[in-house]
Amino acid sequence: MDIETSSAIKLFFPNPSLALVYYEAVANALDAGATEIGIIISIQAFTASETLNVKIIDNGTGFTDESFGRFRTLMKPRDGFHKGIGRLVFLNYFDSVEIASEWEDKRRKFVFKENFDGNAEIELLSDVVSRNKTTLLFTKFSKDKVKSYDDLKPGCLKEKIISHFLPTLNDLRDRKINFKITIDLETDESNVQKEFFSSAVTISNDDLPELKIKEIRDDAVDANSSINMHYYIKETTAPANILTAVSIDGRTIPINLIQASSIPYGYSVVFIFSSDLFGASADSSRQKLLLPDGLSESVLYALFRREVGNTLVDSIPKISETNAKTRRKFEDQFPHLLGYFENSTVGLIDREEALNGAQQKFFRIQKEILQCENLSDAIYEKSLEASARTLTEYILYREKIIAKMKAMTPGNSEEEIHNLIVPRWQNFNQNDIVSDVYQNNAWLLDDKFMTFRTVLSEARMDKVIDAIRLSDETEEESGRPDIAMIFSADPEDSTPVDVVIVEIKKKTDDEKENQYAVNQLLERADKLAQYCSNIQRIWYYAVLEINDSFARSLRQQKWAPLFSKGRVYYQEFPTYRNDQTVVPTPIFVMSFDAIVSDAAARNHTFLEILRSAMKQNSEGFLKS
Repeated sequence: MDIETSSAIKLFFPNPSLALVYYEAVANALDAGATEIGIIISIQAFTASETLNVKIIDNGTGFTDESFGRFRTLMKPRDGFHKGIGRLVFLNYFDSVEIASEWEDKRRKFVFKENFDGNAEIELLSDVVSRNKTTLLFTKFSKDKVKSYDDLKPGCLKEKIISHFLPTLNDLRDRKINFKITIDLETDESNVQKEFFSSAVTISNDDLPELKIKEIRDDAVDANSSINMHYYIKETTAPANILTAVSIDGRTIPINLIQASSIPYGYSVVFIFSSDLFGASADSSRQKLLLPDGLSESVLYALFRREVGNTLVDSIPKISETNAKTRRKFEDQFPHLLGYFENSTVGLIDREEALNGAQQKFFRIQKEILQCENLSDAIYEKSLEASARTLTEYILYREKIIAKMKAMTPGNSEEEIHNLIVPRWQNFNQNDIVSDVYQNNAWLLDDKFMTFRTVLSEARMDKVIDAIRLSDETEEESGRPDIAMIFSADPEDSTPVDVVIVEIKKKTDDEKENQYAVNQLLERADKLAQYCSNIQRIWYYAVLEINDSFARSLRQQKWAPLFSKGRVYYQEFPTYRNDQTVVPTPIFVMSFDAIVSDAAARNHTFLEILRSAMKQNSEGFLKS
């Protein structure tokens, strides 16, 4: 051979696979007019790759002087479609290929191997052979192992060969030419789990799908040439299977248009595009499409996706139904991104991809606004819209917090509940208000507490707890009563501050214990007012069990019931300092479900208003 083969293999087949050996041998046989091809694979065991032999027999015209002349000279193709280098892939997997070819009254035998010298004498036979026969015997497997069982299993190879040669095989069937390709596996050691055992399959005219055809014309791609889309859509009982490819010289080159996840379960889908536009547009290994100059890949693929998408929607009603449900979920779960979701999808909407794409569009708008030095009318309108979307995103976050709190059971500790309302032992500050607003969940009690910023660190909280500990309280294992506390500003500054205290009492129906717990609140508020001289108001929330009897008792004590989906009672008490100044102390006695239900009702109102606005805005965005 006129070129050093090992270097040529690396150059022309940078990403080979064992399947390419079958493809190249079958392609050569079909080019030689073969209608019967046999592939016999023998191996002692899958793990014994050194014992792998492959024999391929066909009834094509064989290695005549003309065909052998092309074979012996690398890169001497017979036409523009053939590369003249395919046989190199044989030597990437096997050190030796014994070839014997008979036609008319001649036989040619030679061994194709590294640095093949191109010589092969012809033997004259005494009689004219009854039929042409060419045999390729691949021996001395050169790799450490066979990578996949699918490279040897007849059932898998059948699917691969049909997919790869579908245009050629379909053409043979259309011309009423019967063909048969048999694939045999012979192995001494089976692996039932991998479905690996001696077996045989046949490929014939009856195994090919009935392809429909649609002519596509688009001036953006080419004003003169058309593209034929051959397609096949069949409902099955297996997982979704899809092939999208371009036909080059009767062989398919897969192109990545859509994923199998875009097809509903139980459908087999094939789309193959053919056109004079593509010519011989393939790399040397026929694994990648290389478009000629002037033909834009992005424009071409956009055309392909549009046609595939339209065909899928027409042929599989389930796609439209599923996508409609997905869009409704987007409206419910991500209203702040409405108008940013891609409308033209191919097949089923990929939820993660759609969300990422919409989120990226939102980020770009936010970046454009923040980087703008002068607020034009157009940017001003965008900033209003972006602000509404950001607010909607925050309200959605609050929905998650409410759901998490609603899911809490008696098995959750008071500490977990406190940390959900206000994460303890953290210092918030005004500079981080945007991020901190997602951590301060005191809005569960009242939205006005969203602006409260300061949570005491653990060391400072210990001092406060010691100061407000009641006389009959003893240090338990936790070391402190279960109290969450958040200030409107740092209580150590001279500025007057408000403080919100949440105290969860042990669940009990004992009215005396509950009444005693309420009385304790006033005593603790008194101690806090004495300890922090700059506190101007104490908002106290006591969460406990309120049964009918205790509710009547609270009413008798002038506690006012507040409108709530749970039970909430309110009364404002004066807390006196030593200097007789008064610290107003509004106290709320409430059931746990009241916190959750009331917060959910307030938040849902906000969300519905914003969701409606986002939907109207997105509809206007789409129309424009």
